[in-house]
Amino acid sequence: MCPFSEFASPLLFCHLLQAYLAYGTQNYIKSASIMKATYNIGGICVNAYDIQSDILGIKSHYPAPWLQTLVSPGKKFKTKTTKHAYAIEYPEPLVHFALCSGSYSDPAVRIYNAKSIFQDLRIAKEEFIEATVYVHKQTKIYLPKILRYYAKDTSLGMAALLEVISGSLPRIQQKSIRKFVEGRPEKYVYWLEQSSSFRYLIHSEMAERK
Repeated sequence: MCPFSEFASPLLFCHLLQAYLAYGTQNYIKSASIMKATYNIGGICVNAYDIQSDILGIKSHYPAPWLQTLVSPGKKFKTKTTKHAYAIEYPEPLVHFALCSGSYSDPAVRIYNAKSIFQDLRIAKEEFIEATVYVHKQTKIYLPKILRYYAKDTSLGMAALLEVISGSLPRIQQKSIRKFVEGRPEKYVYWLEQSSSFRYLIHSEMAERK
């Protein structure tokens, strides 16, 4: 694994936050601000889209190509045939729960330790599920679309995804999910609309650190 990849997620956060602080959060300003926020790492220029898509191997959570458009509006992007110099060898689907681009539907910003990165990512996934998934009257389950992208990258069917989700929820909700899995899971699942309104949700562990 490329050493740079350990810092890719926090770099993406800092990269975008710096742009928002410098140029504002209004929709009509976003494209210019993000475009200007480019880092030179070891002689290679990278922007937000490069970090998320080409280095981490994670597709955007928003209407394609949302992040591309912010980086270079009006530019037509071609499919890349060469691997990025800093790309990780095997994309990790858990990274979906660590990427924060300043949109309301994104996971919380939190601290990740290189020595315990996979454990930290699993905790981020569990806490994201606990905070965003809810069961309505034992007849419906509402899921954020990030879970759809995660399921796709891990080749999970709907029943298997609900099993994963169940492990992060209270026992009373697990009982309802068991019922969904035993029936037709797709019948009970409702996907929540994503919001691109500006917000950074800071995890409590960051606020508690001095």
